[in-house]
Amino acid sequence: MSEGLLVSLLVLAVLLGVGSAAFLVMRSPSFWGDLAKEIAVKAWPQIKQVLTKRMTPEEEAEMRREHRAGRGDEWLRKWHRRR
Repeated sequence: MSEGLLVSLLVLAVLLGVGSAAFLVMRSPSFWGDLAKEIAVKAWPQIKQVLTKRMTPEEEAEMRREHRAGRGDEWLRKWHRRR
């Protein structure tokens, strides 16, 4: 198959998916609105925990030392996994 045909089929599939989703939302918008609200309510505690995570002053000092030594990114990845 040619590359142009493949891209055309991919675009067609995406447009078909978006059109189908729009049809379902228009058919019963209150269901989708309520579903989105329910998902947001259930997910908010985890989202809030990630957004409000803070370092202690000791952890921040350690992070600054590691950054100066050139190991800051690695230290930060470990810190995120640890919490």
